[in-house]
Amino acid sequence: MKNKAQGTTEYLIILAVIIIIALVVAGVMGWFPGLGGAITEQQSKAYWQGTSPLAVTDWKIGSTGARFTLKNVSTDKIELTDIGVSGTALGLADVNINAGETYTTDLDNSVTCTSGTYQHNLEISYNVVGGISGKKLVGAKPIVGTCG
Repeated sequence: MKNKAQGTTEYLIILAVIIIIALVVAGVMGWFPGLGGAITEQQSKAYWQGTSPLAVTDWKIGSTGARFTLKNVSTDKIELTDIGVSGTALGLADVNINAGETYTTDLDNSVTCTSGTYQHNLEISYNVVGGISGKKLVGAKPIVGTCG
């Protein structure tokens, strides 16, 4: 009887060690938010391309300003009222985007970047035409990119 109990205990200890090693590897590789490194540009683009009702399909921040490409992925017409980058409102004039349409903004000298990489929180203010007003899309992940 003593040998059976020892074998079970050894099995459980080995199983626990394997689980701990797997969790450490998963955390280091970034599979769990908060345990891995910083967000990459690819992860940021994947996140923002999946947001709703407005998907941010592309962005670029350079020395002359910022450019955002937005797609209305809802079935409603959306009035885009402003875009905020890290707390700075970019002063966008109201723009209507029909369902399924894509719109590209060119915002000169609002937010600039001259070298290296950037990481900004993004907030999009909009109204649903004929529906709810004063809505905000605030991302759980920042926009990340290389200055250009």
